[in-house]
Formats: sequence, structure tokens, C-alpha cells
Amino acid sequence: MALHQCVHFQAFYDNNEFCGLIYYVVSAQTVYVVYLAISPDLRNRGYGTRVLQQLRARFPERQLTLDIEPVIKTAKNYCQRVRRLHFYEQNGFHQTASKLIDSDGQFQLLTTARQLNIDSTTVALKQMSSGYYHFKIE
Repeated sequence: MALHQCVHFQAFYDNNEFCGLIYYVVSAQTVYVVYLAISPDLRNRGYGTRVLQQLRARFPERQLTLDIEPVIKTAKNYCQRVRRLHFYEQNGFHQTASKLIDSDGQFQLLTTARQLNIDSTTVALKQMSSGYYHFKIE
């Protein structure tokens, strides 16, 4: 259950089989995907793509935005980071020059818009946390 109407948490099923979940925040111009997870044994079957397609269809006038760990060759999970970036790029996201910085580190911002709307992205993140999440976007 979300504290605000703009915060959504949904589980996805194929018939009765749990496939994954998504957690996102909706602002006037942005849908910020906070978390998308597909069950490990169901990955590479198109479920993640379908979830993102449904989200885009539901909010066609808004940019979809999310953050990922930066693709750094020295990272222990480098291959996973490359696969994640490739997945999102295949689904219409592109890298921006902007970074999300919080207590966990720096994250690469991706968006489906031509250019990231930083103000709307900031609003979405603030709505998600009621002001308790401390971050900056550079």
C-alpha cells in the first residue's frame, strides 16, 4: 500500500505464476521507475519488456526515468551492469549526462524522453519520499 496516490507498487502474474514487480512514482511529466524486478527463473522471456510497454502505454505523455548503477569496468558486477543498460536501451531508454547522487552513491539516469526533465524528475523523487529521501541530481 502506498502512502500517496502517486506512488504505485504492482505485482505481475502470468496466469497464477508470479513474474515480478514494479515500484514507480508518477508526477505531472515523469514516471520514475524506482524498482523493476522479474523472477530470476523467468528472465529473458520478455516479461520486463511487457511491463515497461504497459507502463508507457498507460502514461504516453510522460517521460519514463530511472537510475542504474554506472557501467564501470572495474565493478565486481560489471557484466550485470552492462546487461541491465542494454535491456533498458532496447526498451527505449537512453543515457543522460545527469547523475542521481544519494547516500548509496552515484547512479546513471536514463530516460525515454529526448532530454531529461530534471525538475519533473526531482518532483517525482520528492513525492516518493515525502521529503525524507536526500538526493541531488547533477
